[in-house]
This record gives sequence, C-alpha cells and structure tokens, in this order.
Amino acid sequence: MVNDSFSKWPGAWERHLIRRYQHPHFFESCKPPSAQDISEAQSRDQQELGQFHLSLQSLIRRCTDLTTETSAASITAIKKELDSCHDTAFSLAADLTEQKTAIATLNEVITSAMRRALTGEDEALRLQLIKDEAKRMAKLSRLEHPIVSDLLRSISPIPQGQLTAALLCESDKAYKAALEVLSTNRKNYLATRIDTIMKSLNSEKFLTQANRKRELLLKQLPDLPMTNDEPVPG
Repeated sequence: MVNDSFSKWPGAWERHLIRRYQHPHFFESCKPPSAQDISEAQSRDQQELGQFHLSLQSLIRRCTDLTTETSAASITAIKKELDSCHDTAFSLAADLTEQKTAIATLNEVITSAMRRALTGEDEALRLQLIKDEAKRMAKLSRLEHPIVSDLLRSISPIPQGQLTAALLCESDKAYKAALEVLSTNRKNYLATRIDTIMKSLNSEKFLTQANRKRELLLKQLPDLPMTNDEPVPG
C-alpha cells in the first residue's frame, strides 16, 4: 500500500505527497501519488539531507578557525550561513533537533561577540543587529510549522497551482503562520482559489474547514467580501 511507503521523518518533497495522499478532496486536479512518486521524493530528500550534513561540517570548521584577527565582514558572512543552515534543518528528512540546538548555540555565541565588538562608534550597527535578531526570532517561531519551512525554501516542493490546497490541509495555527510569509498578491490569489475549491466540495466537514480558512484570510484582506453562505451538507 502507498501509505506504508511513507517515512517516519519525511522531508519537504515527501511531505507534500503526504498532503496530497491524505487530503485528495482539496487536490481535486491531482492524481494520488504513486509508489514511484514517493520513492523519488524520498531519494531527493535524502540527497538534500546529505548536502546539509556536508555544509554543516564545513561551516563548523570555519567557525573553529575564527580568531581575533577575523574581519567583521567574515564573521557576518558566517553568521548568515549559520542562519540559513538552521532554517534548512527544519524541512529535512530527519530529526535534527540536536543539530539545530548546536547551530543555535553557536550562532548565539557569534552574535554576542558581534554585539560586544559593535559598541561605541558602532552603536547604530549594534542596534541594527539586535533588531535583526528580533525579526529572526519571530521567523523561527513560524518555522516550527513544516508548511512554512516548505514555502520559504529557495525551491519549494509546493507548485503554485497546489498552494491553496496545501494550506487548506493545515491546522489554523500553522495556516496563520504561513499567511505571515505570503505577499498580498499571493493572498489575493489564495482567496480566489479557496472559493473555487469550495465549489467542488460536497462534504460539510471539508466545506467548514475551507470556509474557516477563508475567514482567517479575509481578516487580512479587508477589501475582499466575506461570505454568509452556509456549508452544503454532504
């Protein structure tokens, strides 16, 4: 059975196939994933996991080579790579809790050192660093939801045409976190697509779920009309 082929720790590519498999009512124009589709997605996820480990090892070596003579520009570059590496870990096919904790600790050490260095005449830069870290903390809280990490990848496993269906599968909490990373244009597109998908649903349960998502979205897009239509019983 296809269901037995899924991994305990799916990566981004397999995770989207699981959405399609578990919620075919939202993915009305997609064929159910085949065993071959799952195998190919798992292979792609494992390749990304292997690349992550190589990149992390290289980054750690660079951190251990830091000295008091290392330029601020070089330290800043390493910090950006640490941030990127940490974000990538959220979407990979493994439990990387230990690695994420280690990266976060290392990043904190580097950030603290940068704050101490950027004092006095560099007070403006130090304050900017603090603001950047505050923004990053807000981003990290959203990345705990796999849908967000999948959307923020440089190459997302979620095609534009399946974005709405993927979001409708999520809990309200994860859905609202995902909305925070979408542009206004994509939210407008999302609102239109939700209406279209709702017309194809004939189950009260799924209509209620989709309508709830629509209402949460429209609170962020006040120019679009709310609906008083009741879900049609299945």
